[in-house]
Order: sequence, then C-alpha cells, then structure tokens
Amino acid sequence: MNDPGTTDAPTPTSAPASPPGAAVPATPASRPPAPKAPSAEPTPLTAGHLALLVGVVALTVIAIVLYSQERSLGDLVQQVASLRSEQERMAGQLTGRTGFTPADVDVTGAPALGPADDVVTLIEFSDYECPFCIKYFTQTLPLIQANYVATGKIRYVFKDFPVDANHPMAIRAHEAAHCGMEQQKFWALHVKLFSAPGTHTPDQLVARATEAGLDVPAFKACIASGRTTAAIRASVAVAEQLGADGTPAFYLGTRDLSNQHVHVVKMIDGAQPYSAFQEAIDELLK
Repeated sequence: MNDPGTTDAPTPTSAPASPPGAAVPATPASRPPAPKAPSAEPTPLTAGHLALLVGVVALTVIAIVLYSQERSLGDLVQQVASLRSEQERMAGQLTGRTGFTPADVDVTGAPALGPADDVVTLIEFSDYECPFCIKYFTQTLPLIQANYVATGKIRYVFKDFPVDANHPMAIRAHEAAHCGMEQQKFWALHVKLFSAPGTHTPDQLVARATEAGLDVPAFKACIASGRTTAAIRASVAVAEQLGADGTPAFYLGTRDLSNQHVHVVKMIDGAQPYSAFQEAIDELLK
C-alpha cells in the first residue's frame, strides 16, 4: 500500500523482447557530406596579376613610341633629302657666292674686244642705266682693258641685260647700240651710252649717235624699225638662264674657236673691285 499523499511514478515499460531467432533491424550508416557547389564570385587579382598587367601595358606604350619615332625619323630623312635637293638647285643661282655650275654661252655675233684667237673670254651682261654698271665701266673696266685686253691675254664680250623693272627706258640705249653695230660703230657709241636713268630720250640718243660718227638717217630708221629688240630680249634670257639676278654680271671661261661657245667656269657677281677680276683671270690663264 502506498503512503498517503505519495504518487506512484510510472514504471518504465521495457521494449518487448524479440522472439528467439528474429532479425534485429540494422542501424542506418551515416552518409558522407555532399560536395560544395563552386562559388560564383570572381577570384580577386593578386599582386602577380597586377604586375603582369602593368608589364603588358608598358610594353604596348613602348612599342607605340618606337613606331612613332621610326615614322618621325623617316619623315625627317625625307625632309632633309628635299632640302638638299633644293639647295643644289639654288647653288647655280648663288654663283657669285657659292660656286658656279659650268655652262656654255654662244657669243656668235656679239660685240667683242681683243684678239679673235684668244681663248680665255670674259663676258659682261650689263644695263646702260644701272649705277653699278656705270661704276664698273668708269673704274674697273679701264684696268681690265689695259692689263688684259690690250695686251692680248683675253677676249672681252658685251651682252645686253637691261632690267625693265628697274630701268624701263634702258632698252632704248641697247637698241641704239645694236643700231650702231650695224654701222660698225658699236664701241664708239657704247662708251657714250652709260648714263643715269631717264637720259636716253630719242633726241639724246640721236645726239650721241652723231658724236660717235654714225649715219644719223640710217640710225633713226634702225631705231624706228624695232628690229634689234628681239636680240636684246634673247640676251636677257641667256643671262637669266645662267642665274644672273642683277647687273652687272660677269662670266669667265674658255672659248671654242670653232663654234664661238664659251665654256663658263666662274661667275663674278656685281661691280667687284679690280682685284677680284685679276685673281679670277690669272687663275684661268695658268
């Protein structure tokens, strides 16, 4: 009998015993953990990745710079070649300063002084109104005539080079000189024609022709015909082809007596002092 006020605890019920020979159920084995799914997040850049990227960029920049420099160098070479070609082209025009490209000048029929068989020849391209031509005519030419022409050392040839832009009326004097040549009086009139611009009016030219002993009616007819102008313009063209860009201009060379062509080897630019002519002529006479 239980004590009053005491509650009996329930008696644990034991599992019923398996009958003899019955199979005992197996305890399920534990399963291995399932593999983790790969993460979808990108792998962060490491220091090695950054170094490689910087190297690639640097190589790319260097390649671009080198290619640009190569192209620039090529352009520079082309520019230098172009400038050199232009310099060579201009060399002939700067003959009095940088040397002269040899050329031939036909002096057939041109007025000349000195022995006809002289080989060394000095050609003057001049303008009767040019102040520097007048200076040369009065100061230097007398010395050349006395020391080289009169002594039979050189042949001296005069060619026309009136510069219309500076002395538009000078061509009148050149036409007068050619008309004088028709009467075998070129040199007699030539020495009277070098004078200031504006001093070659028709009346003045007739007066000088009279002083030089020309047949005045024939002289006037020659001037009026204009037949000498073409030869004067042709002489101007020759001077320009030789590179003359002012007056006076002188060309020194050796003359082929068979065809009257002077092989020019030196230019003397402008009204140089007598010593410049002396040096050049003596060098060629050696």
